[in-house]
Amino acid sequence: MSATLTDYEKYLRTEELLALQKAAEQLSCHDELQFQVVHQVAELWMKLCDHELTGVARALTGGEVPRAMRGLERVRRVQHLLLEQLGLLDTMAPKDYMTIRNALGRGSGQESPGFKRMLQLPVEIWPSFEKLLADRKVTLRQIYEHPDAQPELFNLAEAMIEFDQNLQMWRQRHLTLVYRQIGAGTPSLKGKPSELLAEGMKHRFFPPLWAVRDELFAEWTQGHPYGAEKGYHG
Repeated sequence: MSATLTDYEKYLRTEELLALQKAAEQLSCHDELQFQVVHQVAELWMKLCDHELTGVARALTGGEVPRAMRGLERVRRVQHLLLEQLGLLDTMAPKDYMTIRNALGRGSGQESPGFKRMLQLPVEIWPSFEKLLADRKVTLRQIYEHPDAQPELFNLAEAMIEFDQNLQMWRQRHLTLVYRQIGAGTPSLKGKPSELLAEGMKHRFFPPLWAVRDELFAEWTQGHPYGAEKGYHG
Protein backbone atom coordinates (compact mmCIF):
# COMPACT_ATOMS: atom_id res chain seq x y z
CA MET A 1 0.00 0.00 0.00
CA SER A 2 1.34 3.41 -0.93
CA ALA A 3 2.13 5.95 1.79
CA THR A 4 -0.36 8.41 0.31
CA LEU A 5 -3.79 6.90 -0.12
CA THR A 6 -5.76 7.68 -3.24
CA ASP A 7 -9.32 8.96 -3.04
CA TYR A 8 -10.49 5.51 -4.18
CA GLU A 9 -8.60 3.84 -1.32
CA LYS A 10 -9.92 6.36 1.19
CA TYR A 11 -13.52 6.01 0.02
CA LEU A 12 -13.51 2.19 0.07
CA ARG A 13 -11.24 2.02 3.11
CA THR A 14 -9.19 -0.59 1.31
CA GLU A 15 -6.39 -0.46 3.89
CA GLU A 16 -8.78 -1.65 6.62
CA LEU A 17 -10.69 -3.96 4.31
CA LEU A 18 -7.64 -5.88 3.10
CA ALA A 19 -6.31 -6.14 6.65
CA LEU A 20 -9.36 -8.14 7.75
CA GLN A 21 -7.93 -11.42 6.46
CA LYS A 22 -5.10 -13.36 8.04
CA ALA A 23 -1.60 -12.57 6.84
CA ALA A 24 -0.01 -15.26 4.66
CA GLU A 25 2.28 -16.44 7.47
CA GLN A 26 -0.70 -16.84 9.84
CA LEU A 27 -2.83 -19.06 7.57
CA SER A 28 -3.46 -22.56 8.81
CA CYS A 29 -3.27 -23.77 5.19
CA HIS A 30 -3.25 -22.30 1.69
CA ASP A 31 -7.07 -22.49 1.34
CA GLU A 32 -7.84 -20.53 4.48
CA LEU A 33 -7.59 -17.16 2.70
CA GLN A 34 -10.27 -18.27 0.25
CA PHE A 35 -12.42 -19.51 3.12
CA GLN A 36 -12.20 -16.16 4.93
CA VAL A 37 -12.80 -14.08 1.81
CA VAL A 38 -15.87 -16.06 0.70
CA HIS A 39 -17.48 -15.75 4.12
CA GLN A 40 -16.58 -12.09 4.58
CA VAL A 41 -17.96 -11.23 1.13
CA ALA A 42 -21.13 -13.16 1.96
CA GLU A 43 -21.61 -11.02 5.07
CA LEU A 44 -21.29 -7.89 2.90
CA TRP A 45 -23.80 -9.18 0.36
CA MET A 46 -26.25 -10.02 3.15
CA LYS A 47 -25.73 -6.56 4.63
CA LEU A 48 -26.77 -5.14 1.26
CA CYS A 49 -29.83 -7.43 1.23
CA ASP A 50 -30.77 -6.13 4.67
CA HIS A 51 -30.46 -2.54 3.44
CA GLU A 52 -32.50 -3.21 0.29
CA LEU A 53 -35.25 -5.24 1.95
CA THR A 54 -35.67 -2.66 4.70
CA GLY A 55 -36.19 -0.18 1.87
CA VAL A 56 -38.68 -2.56 0.24
CA ALA A 57 -40.75 -2.62 3.44
CA ARG A 58 -40.80 1.19 3.55
CA ALA A 59 -41.77 1.38 -0.11
CA LEU A 60 -44.65 -1.07 0.37
CA THR A 61 -45.91 0.86 3.39
CA GLY A 62 -46.00 3.95 1.19
CA GLY A 63 -47.65 2.14 -1.71
CA GLU A 64 -44.57 2.55 -3.92
CA VAL A 65 -44.72 -0.80 -5.68
CA PRO A 66 -42.26 0.01 -8.54
CA ARG A 67 -39.62 1.06 -6.01
CA ALA A 68 -40.22 -2.12 -4.00
CA MET A 69 -39.89 -4.19 -7.18
CA ARG A 70 -36.54 -2.59 -7.99
CA GLY A 71 -35.30 -3.44 -4.51
CA LEU A 72 -36.47 -7.04 -4.79
CA GLU A 73 -34.80 -7.41 -8.18
CA ARG A 74 -31.52 -6.17 -6.73
CA VAL A 75 -31.83 -8.64 -3.86
CA ARG A 76 -32.57 -11.45 -6.33
CA ARG A 77 -29.31 -10.74 -8.12
CA VAL A 78 -27.39 -10.61 -4.86
CA GLN A 79 -28.89 -13.96 -3.86
CA HIS A 80 -27.61 -15.46 -7.11
CA LEU A 81 -24.12 -14.15 -6.29
CA LEU A 82 -24.34 -15.66 -2.81
CA LEU A 83 -25.32 -18.99 -4.32
CA GLU A 84 -22.65 -18.88 -7.02
CA GLN A 85 -19.75 -18.01 -4.73
CA LEU A 86 -20.36 -21.09 -2.57
CA GLY A 87 -18.97 -23.08 -5.49
CA LEU A 88 -15.52 -21.68 -4.68
CA LEU A 89 -15.53 -23.68 -1.47
CA ASP A 90 -16.10 -26.88 -3.45
CA THR A 91 -12.48 -26.54 -4.60
CA MET A 92 -11.19 -27.36 -1.11
CA ALA A 93 -10.02 -30.84 -0.23
CA PRO A 94 -11.78 -32.23 2.87
CA LYS A 95 -8.39 -32.42 4.63
CA ASP A 96 -7.85 -28.68 4.12
CA TYR A 97 -11.35 -27.93 5.34
CA MET A 98 -10.66 -29.83 8.56
CA THR A 99 -7.45 -27.84 9.05
CA ILE A 100 -9.46 -24.62 8.72
CA ARG A 101 -12.15 -26.09 10.96
CA ASN A 102 -9.59 -26.47 13.74
CA ALA A 103 -8.54 -22.83 13.29
CA LEU A 104 -12.18 -21.70 13.36
CA GLY A 105 -12.75 -23.33 16.74
CA ARG A 106 -16.41 -23.66 17.64
CA GLY A 107 -17.56 -21.04 15.15
CA SER A 108 -20.46 -21.99 12.86
CA GLY A 109 -22.18 -20.44 9.86
CA GLN A 110 -25.40 -20.66 11.88
CA GLU A 111 -23.96 -17.80 13.96
CA SER A 112 -23.65 -15.49 10.93
CA PRO A 113 -25.30 -12.12 11.73
CA GLY A 114 -26.11 -11.68 8.05
CA PHE A 115 -27.81 -15.07 7.82
CA LYS A 116 -29.82 -14.36 10.97
CA ARG A 117 -31.04 -11.11 9.42
CA MET A 118 -31.99 -12.87 6.19
CA LEU A 119 -34.19 -15.22 8.21
CA GLN A 120 -35.78 -12.33 10.12
CA LEU A 121 -36.44 -9.92 7.25
CA PRO A 122 -39.49 -11.69 5.75
CA VAL A 123 -41.31 -11.25 9.07
CA GLU A 124 -40.63 -7.52 8.87
CA ILE A 125 -41.69 -7.20 5.22
CA TRP A 126 -44.96 -9.12 5.40
CA PRO A 127 -46.98 -6.54 7.45
CA SER A 128 -46.12 -3.88 4.85
CA PHE A 129 -47.35 -6.18 2.07
CA GLU A 130 -50.56 -6.87 3.98
CA LYS A 131 -51.09 -3.12 4.46
CA LEU A 132 -50.67 -2.59 0.73
CA LEU A 133 -53.31 -5.23 -0.04
CA ALA A 134 -55.67 -3.67 2.50
CA ASP A 135 -55.14 -0.22 0.98
CA ARG A 136 -55.85 -1.64 -2.49
CA LYS A 137 -58.88 -3.54 -1.13
CA VAL A 138 -57.78 -6.84 -2.62
CA THR A 139 -56.94 -10.22 -1.13
CA LEU A 140 -54.07 -12.51 -1.96
CA ARG A 141 -56.57 -15.11 -3.14
CA GLN A 142 -58.12 -12.63 -5.58
CA ILE A 143 -54.71 -11.72 -6.96
CA TYR A 144 -53.87 -15.35 -7.69
CA GLU A 145 -57.31 -16.20 -9.04
CA HIS A 146 -57.10 -13.35 -11.55
CA PRO A 147 -53.40 -12.40 -11.94
CA ASP A 148 -54.00 -10.35 -15.10
CA ALA A 149 -56.52 -8.17 -13.25
CA GLN A 150 -53.84 -7.17 -10.69
CA PRO A 151 -50.56 -7.57 -12.62
CA GLU A 152 -48.56 -5.18 -10.43
CA LEU A 153 -49.53 -6.96 -7.21
CA PHE A 154 -49.17 -10.40 -8.78
CA ASN A 155 -45.63 -9.60 -9.95
CA LEU A 156 -44.81 -8.22 -6.51
CA ALA A 157 -46.05 -11.37 -4.79
CA GLU A 158 -44.05 -13.51 -7.21
CA ALA A 159 -40.90 -11.45 -6.55
CA MET A 160 -41.38 -12.04 -2.83
CA ILE A 161 -41.82 -15.77 -3.22
CA GLU A 162 -38.70 -15.84 -5.38
CA PHE A 163 -36.77 -14.31 -2.49
CA ASP A 164 -38.19 -17.07 -0.30
CA GLN A 165 -37.26 -19.76 -2.83
CA ASN A 166 -33.74 -18.40 -3.36
CA LEU A 167 -33.15 -18.25 0.39
CA GLN A 168 -34.16 -21.89 0.69
CA MET A 169 -31.94 -22.83 -2.26
CA TRP A 170 -28.97 -21.04 -0.67
CA ARG A 171 -29.57 -22.85 2.61
CA GLN A 172 -29.76 -26.20 0.81
CA ARG A 173 -26.64 -25.45 -1.25
CA HIS A 174 -24.72 -24.52 1.90
CA LEU A 175 -25.60 -27.83 3.50
CA THR A 176 -24.70 -29.69 0.31
CA LEU A 177 -21.28 -28.06 0.64
CA VAL A 178 -21.07 -29.48 4.16
CA TYR A 179 -21.95 -32.93 2.77
CA ARG A 180 -19.10 -32.58 0.31
CA GLN A 181 -16.58 -31.60 2.96
CA ILE A 182 -17.45 -33.83 5.94
CA GLY A 183 -19.99 -36.32 4.55
CA ALA A 184 -23.72 -36.66 5.16
CA GLY A 185 -23.44 -38.65 8.38
CA THR A 186 -20.69 -36.76 10.19
CA PRO A 187 -22.13 -34.39 12.82
CA SER A 188 -21.26 -30.72 12.42
CA LEU A 189 -21.19 -28.42 15.45
CA LYS A 190 -24.94 -28.02 15.10
CA GLY A 191 -25.84 -31.66 14.38
CA LYS A 192 -25.92 -33.90 11.32
CA PRO A 193 -26.19 -31.96 8.03
CA SER A 194 -28.90 -34.33 6.77
CA GLU A 195 -31.05 -33.54 9.81
CA LEU A 196 -30.43 -29.80 9.48
CA LEU A 197 -31.42 -29.91 5.81
CA ALA A 198 -34.63 -31.79 6.49
CA GLU A 199 -35.55 -29.35 9.25
CA GLY A 200 -34.64 -26.25 7.25
CA MET A 201 -36.64 -27.31 4.20
CA LYS A 202 -39.81 -27.44 6.31
CA HIS A 203 -39.65 -23.69 6.76
CA ARG A 204 -41.41 -21.19 4.49
CA PHE A 205 -40.49 -17.54 4.88
CA PHE A 206 -43.75 -16.20 3.38
CA PRO A 207 -46.22 -18.98 4.33
CA PRO A 208 -49.36 -17.32 2.85
CA LEU A 209 -47.72 -17.14 -0.59
CA TRP A 210 -47.29 -20.92 -0.52
CA ALA A 211 -50.67 -21.60 1.09
CA VAL A 212 -52.61 -19.76 -1.62
CA ARG A 213 -51.29 -22.31 -4.13
CA ASP A 214 -52.61 -25.14 -1.97
CA GLU A 215 -56.01 -23.47 -1.91
CA LEU A 216 -56.17 -22.97 -5.66
CA PHE A 217 -55.06 -26.47 -6.57
CA ALA A 218 -57.28 -28.07 -3.93
CA GLU A 219 -60.29 -26.50 -5.63
CA TRP A 220 -59.00 -27.44 -9.07
CA THR A 221 -58.62 -31.10 -8.13
CA GLN A 222 -62.10 -31.16 -6.60
CA GLY A 223 -63.65 -29.87 -9.78
CA HIS A 224 -61.49 -31.85 -12.17
CA PRO A 225 -61.90 -35.64 -12.08
CA TYR A 226 -58.55 -36.32 -13.74
CA GLY A 227 -56.82 -33.97 -11.33
CA ALA A 228 -58.52 -35.54 -8.32
CA GLU A 229 -57.37 -38.99 -9.41
CA LYS A 230 -53.85 -38.26 -10.57
CA GLY A 231 -52.86 -34.96 -8.95
CA TYR A 232 -51.65 -31.96 -10.90
CA HIS A 233 -48.62 -33.86 -12.27
CA GLY A 234 -50.96 -36.18 -14.21
